Amino acid sequence: MKNIYINSQGGLGFNFALSHIIKELRESYDKVCILSPYFDVFEANPYVDYVYKPHEIRDFIFDAKFYDAKLICERMYDTEDFIYKKVSYADAWRKAAGLKLKGNKDGSDTRAKLDLSKYPELLKKADDIFGIIKKQYKNFVIMQFEGGQSPLIEVPFNDKGKKDWTKVMTNYDNEPLKRHYPYEKAKKFIKLFQAEHPDTAVLLYQLPNEHHYEGALQFELPYLTYYELAKNENCIGTVSIDSSLQHMVAGVTKSVVIWGHSLPLSFGYSYNKNIIQQCNRDDILYFSALGPSGARIDYIEPDVLLKEVNDYLF
Repeated sequence: MKNIYINSQGGLGFNFALSHIIKELRESYDKVCILSPYFDVFEANPYVDYVYKPHEIRDFIFDAKFYDAKLICERMYDTEDFIYKKVSYADAWRKAAGLKLKGNKDGSDTRAKLDLSKYPELLKKADDIFGIIKKQYKNFVIMQFEGGQSPLIEVPFNDKGKKDWTKVMTNYDNEPLKRHYPYEKAKKFIKLFQAEHPDTAVLLYQLPNEHHYEGALQFELPYLTYYELAKNENCIGTVSIDSSLQHMVAGVTKSVVIWGHSLPLSFGYSYNKNIIQQCNRDDILYFSALGPSGARIDYIEPDVLLKEVNDYLF
């Protein structure tokens, strides 16, 4: 056995997906060391031995060399099997690390396991938010309809010296894969959901520059707060697109996931309710250098989505 050093080059969901298989890595390696911009995800993982921040790349490389460790620096997105849609996130990592593949064609079977005890202020935030929710509602569902941005983004300041998210509004035309659920449809779905479930709060998982919805709760919180909220017994589940929320709460609570250009085989979880919307995916490969695809998506109608959510979550 030897050590393994991984430079995790990807977004928040990508890093959560790697976090899910760390326990497997520990069964084959003496130590697992990770470099990531989302270092808190791995600091909260009980099976990670050491975490490097991006500015510590030199130490990361030289430590790996010193220990003669297995070193992974390539992006899983750019591997042949992932581009050709042959493997899931989890199996892409397993293959790179020399582990046995699971080959689940409905998506990964991995589950999130984080320990947030070292972040007491985050646990308090989760308690505070739940305190706000239970004043008016019996339970809650976490929802995400937009994604593709990093919460680590540098936000411009307005003329009063305050961070101004309105200057960095989301732009889906630049995304290689269309994953969002359109605003007007999401707006109608939330309205229908609220009418049918008046005692259930809609808690949005999103950044401040994304759309607001009447009657839904939105807070500016550290992303790991939502992991703790999803564990709450009063959380009915999540409704989301293929973005970081589904990876964060994988196996923690029930999840309904709406799929656009991407598919569960590569990015999803077999135990979720995966709604695959109609789309011509012939020209869609998971390789960002090809640029965005123009393939049209036949989005699920809000009333149909509500029935799916009712059947699975309630």
